[in-house]
Amino acid sequence: MRKRALGALFLGGLAAAGIIGWAGPYAGQMGAVQEFFAATLAEDEAAFVFLGYSAVLVRTAQGAIVVDPAMLLQKEDMDLFRGKKIDAVLYTHAHGDHFDVDTAALLFKATGAPVGAEGAVLQALRRGGVLPSDKIIDLGGLRPRTMGGAGVTPVRGSHVGPTILFHVTLGKIGVFHGGDSAAVPLGGRAAGLAFLPAGDPSPTASPDDALKMARELKPGVIVAFHGSDEQAEELRKKVKASLPGTEVIVPQTLKLYRVKVGETPK
Repeated sequence: MRKRALGALFLGGLAAAGIIGWAGPYAGQMGAVQEFFAATLAEDEAAFVFLGYSAVLVRTAQGAIVVDPAMLLQKEDMDLFRGKKIDAVLYTHAHGDHFDVDTAALLFKATGAPVGAEGAVLQALRRGGVLPSDKIIDLGGLRPRTMGGAGVTPVRGSHVGPTILFHVTLGKIGVFHGGDSAAVPLGGRAAGLAFLPAGDPSPTASPDDALKMARELKPGVIVAFHGSDEQAEELRKKVKASLPGTEVIVPQTLKLYRVKVGETPK
């Protein structure tokens, strides 16, 4: 996991605002996406690809989602998504390392998948008719929704400005995405696979906050993202001491991971 300089965040924010263009460090290098869609998965398996920051592709035997792709997917990557089944594209918030309106439009054009978000993300999507109105799902009220084959429950996060986190059910597997939030109450929800932010450059996320959410979620597998190598390793050690049966993965970008998750307890 790379350290991300605050300068990159600043550039990302400018790009999201349309002030500059930024192709991102991984544009056009998406061979792992082909493996992601081609993988045959058992009912207790999930596949994921980490794109950077908190951007992930997640798939089970029952469905697939994209979360916070920012601008890490580019036009030249869209052929890999065209015609593929994506149940939902989800955005935690409008910061440039999580959301980019042009990328959202490209993904919709390629997949037709509905987009779920709140606040500034919704405004950007609605402005100028980037997506059809019936494909923009307002999750700001925190009401559970069904998007394609995915059950999506938004959770209010804690960050600089409004943010939402996601508990997603894909078949019998529960997936949690923590954006780059500090720890928040999760209402006793469990998730077999949890993507948890370790820290940098988020001013709210930390290994301790991620551990608090992990203790509530009781996942079989944690993916430590949105943090430095040192923070991810700190989270790994804390999980090993506190939740010894849980695996922690510090993902490489653009690598396919397949994990056995099992059915998430209700």
